[in-house]
Amino acid sequence: DTNDKTVTLLKANNYFGMTEDQITIVQQGIGVPALYDNDAHVALVDDDPYDIQMKPHGHGDIHALLHSHGVAKTWSGQGINWTVFFQDTNGLAFHTLALSLGVSSKMGLIMNSITCPRKAKQAIGAITKLSKGDQERTINVEYNQLDPLLRATGYPDGDVNDDTGFSPFPGNINQLLFRLDDYVTVLERTKGVMPEFVNPKYKDADKTIFKKPTRLECMMQDFPTVLEGAETAKVGFTSLASELCFSPVKNATSDGVALQKGGTHPGVAATGEADQNAATRRILRSIGCNVEEGFGATFCGINIVSGPDCVLKPSFAACSNEFKKKFPNPSSIKISGKSSLVLSGDGLVIESLDLDGALIVECEDGASGVIRDLTVKNRGWVKVSDERSDDEVIRMRGYHMNKLETEKIVFKKDGSIEGNYPPKVEALEPELVMNFPEPVSTAVPVPVKMEVPEQEPAPVLEPASVAEPKQSPCPTSKSAEPVSVPEAKPESAISKHVQGTSQKEAPQSIMRSAPAPTPSLESTPTAMETPTDLSKPASSETKDSDQLCGGCTIL
Repeated sequence: DTNDKTVTLLKANNYFGMTEDQITIVQQGIGVPALYDNDAHVALVDDDPYDIQMKPHGHGDIHALLHSHGVAKTWSGQGINWTVFFQDTNGLAFHTLALSLGVSSKMGLIMNSITCPRKAKQAIGAITKLSKGDQERTINVEYNQLDPLLRATGYPDGDVNDDTGFSPFPGNINQLLFRLDDYVTVLERTKGVMPEFVNPKYKDADKTIFKKPTRLECMMQDFPTVLEGAETAKVGFTSLASELCFSPVKNATSDGVALQKGGTHPGVAATGEADQNAATRRILRSIGCNVEEGFGATFCGINIVSGPDCVLKPSFAACSNEFKKKFPNPSSIKISGKSSLVLSGDGLVIESLDLDGALIVECEDGASGVIRDLTVKNRGWVKVSDERSDDEVIRMRGYHMNKLETEKIVFKKDGSIEGNYPPKVEALEPELVMNFPEPVSTAVPVPVKMEVPEQEPAPVLEPASVAEPKQSPCPTSKSAEPVSVPEAKPESAISKHVQGTSQKEAPQSIMRSAPAPTPSLESTPTAMETPTDLSKPASSETKDSDQLCGGCTIL
């Protein structure tokens, strides 16, 4: 009954970046007959005494389905070496996949279970090593069976926390990694059939009345039970912090509120999304990025830490090792607690960023782009409580995102860039601008004769790439002759260089400190005969301080 909805979801989201032929859907069937008492009487449908009530057989059927449909064998034939099983309710499943794959490869494991620290008696299966005679198996034991099993085998206290504050038996999150060739070999021998069990929930203390009909079921994590001989030694587990690998979204919001009040993770939509963002922040901090923590918020009674929201899509980075390559200068990354950041694209690198608001950066397939020295400050995105939305996802989560202001940058395959990047720079301050006037030929008025003390002539600005003009008199000369300013091209090599270079980056040949000012001189210049007097800087103050004359004015 979920097949049509699954296919619709995949198509609506363009198969989440995959092609249609990369996805194979196998169906479990209508299930197995339900049982309503300890004598295994078959339960009938309430409104039809001639119809048997059916229930799912459990996710252990996945092994039989992959075998009967030939999927696992086909993958192996295509050169695929590993296959991973994950729960679709756990959004954090992929953060630790590459790490776990390395463990499996290094240790030669047929099966590797991803686990996280587990509190004693917590309602989650535990990974144990069971021994019988000379046989040992590393295998999952369900939480309701673990405590009585321990008490019956020499552990009188049962399942208790050790000095670490956690149970010595880590929690199984049903994320399983298999070496594909060995997996196919076992499927050929067993047809993928897993052992079955019954797990009824009772109404009474005597355990004679079921709360509701139960059924025979099987679990995919019981795969080690069908291994033989040396195969059993090739089963292991990898234990990781739950903040990075486990945040299920499987409970109704009202149930989650009750769980959270009791000190248990609520396992709802709001915490699933918040934990996803928190895991990304933790990875960014671990490589040296400066990422602030957000603030507490409550939606539909569920408490979360809101922000900063960091969504780094798999096309940008899929594991922590890739994070290091994508943020080569992590100390130059600063993200405020209220920010929202969305990054996508294999060719994108973030070298330096100061974000206080909302930023989306996309890099098209085949394109490349580097974010460098970018500062973004805007109103960003705000979570708004919303319990009555027509969108089921919004209702479950308890809020919608009000996108007040967003900066968006897109690096295109053709080399162009959409958005304000590099940021448009305002006109430089006057003192940083070098002004090369339009070439004009004019006569220079003869300066008034004056007496000045002898002194060393000021250095002459002589860039190598500009034709040297005829010698023109400095203000300290005792006499001077009118000169003509040599013609220059509208954009000389120097002017072109300076326009694209900041003052700090400009070559030393066109930047120098003004020499010490000359003694004060009083004169009455002759009236100008033309509108432009290129013998003077823009003002008498500039003239006195710079001691320059000729066709270059520094403001």
